[in-house]
Amino acid sequence: MIGMKTNTSDDAGRGDATRRRLVEAAVRVFGENGYHAVGTRELAYAAGANQAAIPYYFGGKDGLHKAAAEDVAAGGRAAFAPLHQRLKAAPAESLGRDALAELARAIFSGLTRGLVGAMGESFRAAFIVREQLVPGPAFDILYEGYVREVHEAVTAVVAAARGFGPRTARAAIEAHALIGAALAFLVARATLCRRLDWEDYSPRRLNDIEDAVVGVALRALGLPEKAEVRS
Repeated sequence: MIGMKTNTSDDAGRGDATRRRLVEAAVRVFGENGYHAVGTRELAYAAGANQAAIPYYFGGKDGLHKAAAEDVAAGGRAAFAPLHQRLKAAPAESLGRDALAELARAIFSGLTRGLVGAMGESFRAAFIVREQLVPGPAFDILYEGYVREVHEAVTAVVAAARGFGPRTARAAIEAHALIGAALAFLVARATLCRRLDWEDYSPRRLNDIEDAVVGVALRALGLPEKAEVRS
């Protein structure tokens, strides 16, 4: 009986590892190619798993696609949690210009890093972009689990800085435009690399991109680009 329990535990551990590999591979493959361009054979190969594992653990390609969306949403939500808690404790409309600028720096810095940072995270960002193009059940998961919260946070900062009502369409549209400033470095990555003769984004180049996006956002919002030094 002891041996049977050990085997069951080992099997469960292997099953969890297989399931995790499939989800990670799905995020990468769906992000690179989109939902309709890949099949279960390619997904299983990318994960180093048996093709039968996909229906076994997820019920099929649709289930794996949704699991990938849940994983991306959970990762984004966890990364954004500190800023979300900060906004809950001190809403954007209650902040002075310097504090609002500091909050905007943190949000646009984190947004840029999340979209165009390490390649593993870029796959996650690419997955979100793919779902924007052809929204389906996975987009619903992403939107409710992560995207809406980030968009509302940026909208709140825009509304406070520009003197709009936080629920106005203009605030949301301008927030969307500023998010697009960061997003451009993901979706048009190849163009910038060709333009500047880069092979890819290095850590130093990513710092420059982050500074540029934050600077554009602060100038657009009329917020101070550098924290005021007080004597």
